[in-house]
Amino acid sequence: MNVILRNCQVYDGTGNSWYKADIAISGDRIVQVGTVNGFSADEEIDVKGLAVAPGFIDIHTHSDTAAFVPELCKGRIMQGITTEVIGNCGVSVYPVNPENSDLLTKYVGAEIEAVDLKWTSLAEFAEISTSLGLVTNLVPLIGHGTVRIAVMGFDNRPPTPEEMEKMSRLVAESMEQGAFGISSGLIYPPGVFCTTEELVELCHVVRDYNGIYTTHMRNEADLVVEAVEEAITIGRNAEVPVQISHHKAAGKQNWGMPQITVPKVKAAREDGIDVDMDVYPYTAACTSLSITLPPWCHEGGTEEMLGRLGNPQMRQQIRHDIEHGIPGWENCVENTGLENIVIPSAKNKEIAGKSIAQIARERNQEQDPISTLLDVLIEEEGDAIMVIFDMSEEDVRFIMQQPETMIGSDGLPDVKTHPRCNGTFPRVLGHYTRDEKVLQLEDAIRKMTSFPAKKLGLKDRGIIREGAYADIVVFDPKTVADMATYESPGEDAVGITHVFVNGYPVVRDGQFEMIKQGRFIKKELQKRI
Repeated sequence: MNVILRNCQVYDGTGNSWYKADIAISGDRIVQVGTVNGFSADEEIDVKGLAVAPGFIDIHTHSDTAAFVPELCKGRIMQGITTEVIGNCGVSVYPVNPENSDLLTKYVGAEIEAVDLKWTSLAEFAEISTSLGLVTNLVPLIGHGTVRIAVMGFDNRPPTPEEMEKMSRLVAESMEQGAFGISSGLIYPPGVFCTTEELVELCHVVRDYNGIYTTHMRNEADLVVEAVEEAITIGRNAEVPVQISHHKAAGKQNWGMPQITVPKVKAAREDGIDVDMDVYPYTAACTSLSITLPPWCHEGGTEEMLGRLGNPQMRQQIRHDIEHGIPGWENCVENTGLENIVIPSAKNKEIAGKSIAQIARERNQEQDPISTLLDVLIEEEGDAIMVIFDMSEEDVRFIMQQPETMIGSDGLPDVKTHPRCNGTFPRVLGHYTRDEKVLQLEDAIRKMTSFPAKKLGLKDRGIIREGAYADIVVFDPKTVADMATYESPGEDAVGITHVFVNGYPVVRDGQFEMIKQGRFIKKELQKRI
């Protein structure tokens, strides 16, 4: 298909000032940028007055099973996202050990509950996803937690030398099959059980394939400074680029801590360590409700966790640990309070949209809301999501403004949870850039395009130039806006008029069409000798 976009206001993704040009697309590539004449086009689209940018690259998503739930891709495309990085926070749906795949299925929960884990490797998963068709491009990371589950289950101990070798082999195989790096989720089981040294050893394998290390750090609250230092240490000792995921300071007592953590990132870069960050434009997080439990509760997996929740003696220990804390553990309840922990959706419709504190009041447990928390986890079979209001607006803006920061949604494949899934990129473009002047438009687009492409090593994406892939978003800078809210998180953004994925118009005149021209992008094998 040949298309000409006429009268473009081109924001090429580099951060340079916009310029006027026509853009010619042939097949999956941009073939001309400038004054386009003598090009035979099937269609010409006049985009006068509109911004034309590279398709947005979401550096941090949980869209691993996008091929199995393509209807959920609409909200992603309608905010201009054409490429999504999967396998974040230590959780990927590959590699799979058939002997304990039930542990992975129950742990990941709703994300893959309707998916038969009939693959064992990244290569097999990529093949199946491609055969089903993809709306957006997918860029895979290896989940450290998934690798640990495949080898060790949910054991709370260091790996034996033999287990370390098995994990290293799984990482190497996944890198050879096209992974771009490894991710960790160090507040989640089983990542919470690992040491810095374990991560360094696995990152040495990733380094040998020129991959990156992304991390949901060990602590984003009272020990956020120490957690940033650990991430930098891993980058230094493993000689691997680092991406600090959804950087924040959680809990009111920690607001302002980015004034300390961000200079540490800058100092590390001055020392030659390639460390960057990403952020989403909201003051509430969204994750599994089960992380409100102390780490030891998760040993053995979801079923054993539920068994502990039903054991009166263990419930008392859980209560004690939540009320008094454990050294090094990010205690969400203590940091934020149960009034600020909300269940956005649930199997029990009566609790959806309510805070744990509100549910406790309705159940006449106002004096014992921790029991309500534990009961909800049992009722939801451990598979409950929470939205947790724990960040400051000032911190979000400060982190967003840093040249080392990209934009990432951290979107879950469920539009009933958090507005970031459908609203992140338009919110940055509209609210924070146009309305609040936190960013210049050129820089906002750089944070969504060429910057993540460079970090990942994506070739010919995240930029508008001749020869690049025709992943393109056209939007109105005057009207682009997020419509998703905490009360109605599934609303699509407005102001995005056209979106091309590999040269195909998936959004035309603001209307989405289910066209599956996305690709499962694999990293070119570049093993160090």
